[in-house]
Parts: sequence; C-alpha cells; structure tokens
Amino acid sequence: MDSLQDILGRKNFSPPDELAAVKDYVRRRYKSPCTVKLERNALILSVRSSALAATLFLERQQLIEKCGLKHRLVIRSNY
Repeated sequence: MDSLQDILGRKNFSPPDELAAVKDYVRRRYKSPCTVKLERNALILSVRSSALAATLFLERQQLIEKCGLKHRLVIRSNY
C-alpha cells in the first residue's frame, strides 16, 4: 500500500496553462484585472464589471479557441 507521502509526491499541483492564458487574454485585450480558478470541470473567470462580462460572453467561442481551453468556461461579474 502506498503511503500518503508517495501519493502526494506523484501529484502535480501546478495550475494548468489555461488559467494563465485566459488571464493574459483579458489583460492584453481589455486592460482589466481578472481572476481565474479551476473548480471541478469548469474554469471560473471573474471580472470587475458586468459590461465586461457580457462582452466576454459574446466573444466566448473566440476566447476558447485562442486559449485552447479544454474545460467548460463560466464568466462571472464580481459586482
């Protein structure tokens, strides 16, 4: 039987490249800060304004293709 240390030693705890790609896309295109986190099978993208969230929702397919996303994308506004 494997010990807990062996199991955790094999686990990759680094965040996926998708997170950085989405953050970079929003930062370059809209010059706005955002947060991206991975929950279960979805990337949660949180932005400051509802207007930006709506704009990103309209560009959703383009964002998915340019960033090479494999997870489902959820766009939220913080306010």
